[in-house]
Amino acid sequence: MNKHILGAVCVFPLIVGIAVATLAGGCMTRSRSQEPPAHSTRQIDPAGDVASPKVAEPQGAITLKNAIAHALLNSPSLKVFSLETRIADARKLQAGLRPNPELTLEVEDFAGSRDLSGFDASQTTIGIGQVLELAGKREKRVAVAAAEERLAQLDYEARRLDVMNQVTQAFIEVLAAQEQQNVAEDLVQLAEQVQEVVRQRVEAGKDSPVEQAKAQVALSSARITLRAAQKRLASARQILATAWGGESPRFEIATGDLHAVQSIPGFELLAGRIPENPAIERWIANEQARKADRALQKARVTPDLGVSGGLRYASEGDDTAFVVGLAIPLPVFDRNQAGVQAANLQLAQARENTKVAVLDARTSLSEATAQATSALAEATALRDEILPSAQNTLAATEEGYRQGKFDYLSLLDAQRTYFDAQQQYLNALTTYHKAKTDIELLVGRSIDTAEQDL
Repeated sequence: MNKHILGAVCVFPLIVGIAVATLAGGCMTRSRSQEPPAHSTRQIDPAGDVASPKVAEPQGAITLKNAIAHALLNSPSLKVFSLETRIADARKLQAGLRPNPELTLEVEDFAGSRDLSGFDASQTTIGIGQVLELAGKREKRVAVAAAEERLAQLDYEARRLDVMNQVTQAFIEVLAAQEQQNVAEDLVQLAEQVQEVVRQRVEAGKDSPVEQAKAQVALSSARITLRAAQKRLASARQILATAWGGESPRFEIATGDLHAVQSIPGFELLAGRIPENPAIERWIANEQARKADRALQKARVTPDLGVSGGLRYASEGDDTAFVVGLAIPLPVFDRNQAGVQAANLQLAQARENTKVAVLDARTSLSEATAQATSALAEATALRDEILPSAQNTLAATEEGYRQGKFDYLSLLDAQRTYFDAQQQYLNALTTYHKAKTDIELLVGRSIDTAEQDL
């Protein structure tokens, strides 16, 4: 027993040295692509959790740029995709690691009968084994992980554009609601002025008291319209605050020019930028990932080798000897046939998904372009022709009513025509800006600054 222990102790340092050399070799041959990026600025607390910076919600006047900045910093959904990219990075590092070596200890011929009783005739073997991956499995595994990491990055970029689109849409809605509230307030003020004029004419005996009742009804209707506009604005403000994770809006007013419009580039020029959209580019990257996975599955057809080596100590005779082993799996039943077939099918599926995504994007772009162009034409006609004419007609009718040339119904009709045109103008502007924002989401860039490049 003492000899057995002594022999094991003697050979153990040698085995450990072999293990250390194997591990060191694995570390030294680690590819540069597996190293963490030198520019990484992620912050992790001592417990290992990713830090989540807190940013104060905007107050006072807020611009679209401010709203987007707060949303990109605080959007919960965007943080999820950001963490997903880090998960993919960790998986890439894991994919590049070699299989761990195995340290084995085996004792034979002991605690038997007669001459084999006890440990006097025992044999002790201490060895180390290592699996050798063949057919470039490790490199192909890293390639798959790198492709998956690229997918995660594109998903993050696509989600980032989605957040920007949602914030812009909500911001446009707030601007439009503010404008509509202003129009509704003007309508109430005008109705109050008309009611006063009608009251004076009724008291002077120039109009029937029925006209005063009609004016009161019009004023009540205008006030109802104002309350509806106020509720719409409150809802729009809440939706905008939700975009950056706020529970309630703390800003006072959204500032921006809802009336600024420009022509929309042609469909074919815009469609040429669709492949640069991260939401589309990720499907193209998905094809590359599936190709890398197919190469890995084909490599797995080739079995890996298992090599081992060590020392054997025989208690009887106090002898030692080297032991070498080689394990070669025989691919009789499992040749990874299903894995290769699944990889081929997934690649074909990825190619079809890319086609579908491009076609869907072109359809959406065609609809958004037509909608923006139509809304722009409507807004331009309302601004340049209909609104000035309706305003002049209202002013003339008001003056004519005071002079007794028109009845109250004519004044009420002119008033409704003017404010309906204003409402239609705001709706056209809102539709235009929202459709323009959808176009920019589909092409992955602003068409204000990049139109010359399209």
